[in-house]
Amino acid sequence: MCGGGPKGPSEEDKKKADERHEENLALQKEQMEEQKRQFELSRADNQARYAEQKAQSQAAPPPPPEKTAGVAAPALDSKRWAKGGGKKQYTNPPVKQAAATKSSAHAAKSLYIPT
Repeated sequence: MCGGGPKGPSEEDKKKADERHEENLALQKEQMEEQKRQFELSRADNQARYAEQKAQSQAAPPPPPEKTAGVAAPALDSKRWAKGGGKKQYTNPPVKQAAATKSSAHAAKSLYIPT
């Protein structure tokens, strides 16, 4: 029973491995070309946008408004916000709470239960 050890990959296995390797290289090359194409499209778009923004920033400012233009109306209606306008104010006095005593403060603290 001598000489029965592993012999390594057969010629057919080597050919299949080489074919897979070539397919993987072709796929990687195709992916790199697609990435390059997308990069060039993105770059051209960015350059066009930059040129447009630069032209807008260097454009002359808009003309000032005409002197005959009307004055803007007030933002708030003065009748509504005048003193006494709007809803009637609540007139009952608020109920005053009793000042905290030492015993009530202690009672409140004793309710705390640590977990």
